[in-house]
Formats: sequence, C-alpha cells, structure tokens
Amino acid sequence: MRSPLFLLPIALTLCGCAALCPVPDEAPAPAEVPAPVERPVEAEPQAPVQEAPAAQDVPVPAPGAYSAQAALDPEQRDVYAAATRDSEAHTLRPRTVAVQVVNGLNYDFRCLGEDGRRYSVIIHRPLPQSGQGPRVISIRELPAVD
Repeated sequence: MRSPLFLLPIALTLCGCAALCPVPDEAPAPAEVPAPVERPVEAEPQAPVQEAPAAQDVPVPAPGAYSAQAALDPEQRDVYAAATRDSEAHTLRPRTVAVQVVNGLNYDFRCLGEDGRRYSVIIHRPLPQSGQGPRVISIRELPAVD
C-alpha cells in the first residue's frame, strides 16, 4: 500500500495553499516607462514669403475673353510681322495687344496708321501641330478718341 503522502499535493491544491504559499494581494506595479524625450526640431531655412498681389491689382479675364491691352513683347511683334507680310496691315504700327486663348491664340493688335488713325487688327495663330502660320482675320478702324 502506498503512503498517504502522495495525496499531500492534491490536498494542498484543493484546500488552498495560502498558508503555505502566500500570494500577494496586489499585483506588482508595472515598471515605469520613461516618457519619450522631445528634442527641438530645427526648422529648415525657408525663402522669404512674397505677398501675393491684391485681387484688385491683377485683372483676371473671364474664360475665353481677351486679356487687357498691354505692350508688345518680341514674340508678338514677330507674329504681327509674319501675319501682315502680304496684307494691307503691314503699314500699320502695332502699339498694344490683347490675347485670347482659343484653339491657338487670337491677338487683338491696336495699331496706328500713317494717317494717324487707329486700327484693330485681329490675328489668329493656330496651334503649332497644325503646321499653319498666323493669319489676319480682320482689320477695322477704331473710332477717334476725344
């Protein structure tokens, strides 16, 4: 026959082993985790911010409308010369131009004639892939300015 000692572990388990194996009432406090160290972020040097012009300073034409009349640049002078080479407008002197974006560009050149009269010369410059050069659409005399 066996000794009753083999039942001792079972008895201790069934009746609780608080007296023999004390269990703490509270769980141990978790180890403190150090807070992340915040390091100052160095800002990258930035270009000075330029103020945008006020809305009333920059006229925005309606979609499809001509821009305001302005001084000609060299490219616009070349367009005028190429388009008016074989036209009666070649004697007119362009002074200002307005541009309209269409399937290409329309130019409204305001010109001065040799006789002192003012004219509007409309020139269309198609898109480059069309293979066509600029051409005069219309020439009309403008009313005299008082």
